[in-house]
Amino acid sequence: MTIYERARAGEPIDKRSDEYQAVAVPELKRSRTLCHRINMLDPYDPKVRELFDELFEGRLPATSNILTPVNIDRGATISIGENVFINWNFSTVSTGSVTIEDNVQIACNVQMLTANHDYEDMMVLHCEPIVIKKGVWIGAGSTIMGGVIVGEDAVVAAGSVVTKDVEPFTIVGGNPARVLKEKPHKE
Repeated sequence: MTIYERARAGEPIDKRSDEYQAVAVPELKRSRTLCHRINMLDPYDPKVRELFDELFEGRLPATSNILTPVNIDRGATISIGENVFINWNFSTVSTGSVTIEDNVQIACNVQMLTANHDYEDMMVLHCEPIVIKKGVWIGAGSTIMGGVIVGEDAVVAAGSVVTKDVEPFTIVGGNPARVLKEKPHKE
């Protein structure tokens, strides 16, 4: 298994290890450098899209759009579906992987954090993936923590801190996020 597969599976990752230094650190540098270049361009410069394509290694669908500025630590561990819109100031710590399925809307200032430090050894990371299912809307300033699955057609209210799975067709809000109400199912 690769270091990212092990991180996704919840295996502790030691940042001092040779594999972390050989794989994860270069990807961090590559992604941060590309984000810096993206963020320095005029937001409507066609080179922005070219650099996003490079950041996501050709996996960003033409139907999806991300506004600048961004802070994405590892483009290689993020998967974005069709018809996704991500507003400005999207930030990730994606060692454990982030999957964003089709037709997702993400407002400004959203964070997705898949890694946490071991409290006894800060050089060890505990990672869990984040999965955002189809049709989700995540409100401005929300934080999604590692290990969370946001279910299909759910809504995360602005400013929420999501620490547990969100059921499909629910609206959650608060810190920590809790169910506010059910959302009608689309037929």
